[in-house]
Amino acid sequence: MHGEFVEKKFREAKALLPELSGPYSSADEAPSVSVKALLIVNLTGGTSVAAVEYAKRVGVDKVVALGFPEHNSLASALSTKAVFEAEGGRAWVFQCPPVEDCSSAAQSAYAVAKAAAALTRPRVLLIGPRTKQAERFEAKFGGRVENMSLEDFIRVVEGSPPDPKIAAAFGVSDERIAKIYSALARASRGFDGVAINCFPFIMRYGATPCLPLSLLNAESGPAACEGDLQALAAMMISKALTGKSGWISNVVYAKPAEAYFAHCTVALDMAKGPKPVPHFETGRPYGLAASLAERVYTAISVGPGFDKMAVGLMEVEESGMLVEWACRTQALVKPAFDGRRILELAPANHHIFIPGDLREELKAVAHLLGIQYIGY
Repeated sequence: MHGEFVEKKFREAKALLPELSGPYSSADEAPSVSVKALLIVNLTGGTSVAAVEYAKRVGVDKVVALGFPEHNSLASALSTKAVFEAEGGRAWVFQCPPVEDCSSAAQSAYAVAKAAAALTRPRVLLIGPRTKQAERFEAKFGGRVENMSLEDFIRVVEGSPPDPKIAAAFGVSDERIAKIYSALARASRGFDGVAINCFPFIMRYGATPCLPLSLLNAESGPAACEGDLQALAAMMISKALTGKSGWISNVVYAKPAEAYFAHCTVALDMAKGPKPVPHFETGRPYGLAASLAERVYTAISVGPGFDKMAVGLMEVEESGMLVEWACRTQALVKPAFDGRRILELAPANHHIFIPGDLREELKAVAHLLGIQYIGY
C-alpha cells in the first residue's frame, strides 16, 4: 500500500539530506553505525517500533525524528519520540507541513542532530589550570577535558614558526601573534574545541591570543577565551547549527529596549572591517575591533552547571568600536524582549551571538542535551 509513496518520499528526503540511507522496513535491515545521535525519517505509519529498536541497537540516547503529513508519517515520528523517551532516551520531532517546501525543516532537523552529537562525549582542550568547571563539563556531557599548562603552551608558542596567515588576515607583523596562532592551531588539532585561560597567558607572554582566536574560529574552531567551557559549549552548538562559532561577548548593560555587548575578539568570518587595536584590559597587542556582519542574532548563555541555557533574539542597531570604555568589538542591540530580563535570568555573563533566529532549534538542542531552556 505504501510502496510507491515510500520510494517517492525517500527520494525527496534524500535530495534534502544527502547523508540519508535507506529506506528500511525494519531495524535489522539498517546497518550498524558508530554515531552519537540519530536523525530518523519516519516515512509512513507503523515505523516507530523499528526506529526505537534501531536507536537502541546502535547505542544512541538522542534521536531527532522527521515526519510528513501523508501516510501517518508524522504520527510515527511522534510515537518514536514517546516510546524512546519512555525508555530513557531523549527525542525531538520536526515536521514537513503539507504543500510547503520541506528544506528548512529538514536542514533544521539535521543541524539539531549535529549539535546534540557535538556535545555528546566531546573531547576538548583547556589551556590553563584544571577547574571545577572542567569537572562539571565532563560530568554533564560524558566528555573529556584535557589540560595543557600555560607554561607548556608558552613553550609550544616559543618553539612554533610564525604563521603567515595572521599577517595576511590582519596586516600585523608581530611574530609573537603569528606564533600564538601556529601553536593554537597545532595544539587544538584533533579536539572538538579549545579554551585558553587568556589573562594569565597575556601577563606572562606579553601578547594576546585575540587575533589567533578570531582566525581559528573562522578556519576551524570553536575556540573560547578566558578558559570558559560554558561559552565553549555554546560555541560548539553554534558551530554545529550554522557553521560559525558565534561571537563570545560580555554584557555591558541591559535596558528595556536596548542592550550593549562587547568583547576583544570576534570570529573573522563574522566580522566586517576588522582592525587590530590595543587590548582593552591590558593594553597589550592586540584586541580586535570590528562590526558584526549580520543584523539578526540569537544570543545564548550557558550556566555553570551546564543545566541552563538562556536564549534571546537580538537585532543589531550599531556595531564596531563605538566607545572607549568597553572591549573593542561592541554591539548596540534591540532585544526582542524586555532587555532587563537579562539581569534577571542570565545564567552567566558570556553570551554567544549566533547568526539568525535559531530559537526553535536551540529549544530542541537543549531538550536533547537535558538542559533547561530559558527564553528571555
